Amino acid sequence: MSKTKSPFKDNNLLKQQIQTFLSQHHSCFSQEANRTSAFFELAAYNDLVKFYETNGYLVTPQNLRGKERQFVYALSPKAKPSNCSFFYAEKRYCNGDSMTFEIRHNLRIQSAHNSDIYVSPDYAVIEKDAITSTHQPHYYNGKVDYFFVAAKDVKTFAETKHYQPSPELVLNFVGLINELMPALMGGKFPTKKPKHCGPALFVSGVGNAHLVKIKESLGSRYKANIFMGLFAYPSQVHSASNQVNIHKIGSA
Repeated sequence: MSKTKSPFKDNNLLKQQIQTFLSQHHSCFSQEANRTSAFFELAAYNDLVKFYETNGYLVTPQNLRGKERQFVYALSPKAKPSNCSFFYAEKRYCNGDSMTFEIRHNLRIQSAHNSDIYVSPDYAVIEKDAITSTHQPHYYNGKVDYFFVAAKDVKTFAETKHYQPSPELVLNFVGLINELMPALMGGKFPTKKPKHCGPALFVSGVGNAHLVKIKESLGSRYKANIFMGLFAYPSQVHSASNQVNIHKIGSA
């Protein structure tokens, strides 16, 4: 099966891609994974960071470990945020104003509808220092901090799926948008500065003509981005030439 039709990719190529990206930010990659989907998730996080670079943000890695400046990805929503690395994305303006956000991996987000419900999209762009904690009876009998960020502090989010996409699987993404950013469901798009990527689904496999129609419909309705075929076309998220095709929320 050809590269453009297969959702599978050599883990070593993904690992090299991750290492190359981190070296550009004077840090290194030392974690291991045994599944292609896990490496794809890390690589797609980097693609989201690159999106912000392309759109005029200054991105800098934070909370690196050791003299080697190891970047520690959050491989599970159970990971303690203080033990994980992340990126600051700072937008500066000519008048001296600036706004800084955190690009996080595997962070719990509290539902916009019900404070007792939490979901963990693969990536979230949040207000700086917005992570808080509570104690949940179902989480280690309420004896361990349960870290999360409120939906109101989420600027955007993204999810990865390592599969050949189908209409049903892509449309399931709408459920996350409704839970975390319900205003988008009613066409109430953010207008304040700065611009962010609309909620995004990163898919390794290439879709068909029907899925392209679904992608276009979700984009026009909710400013959602469905990036399909990321193994075959890995730069579409952050390519300068493709930015005109990416749905954004907010203003410059």
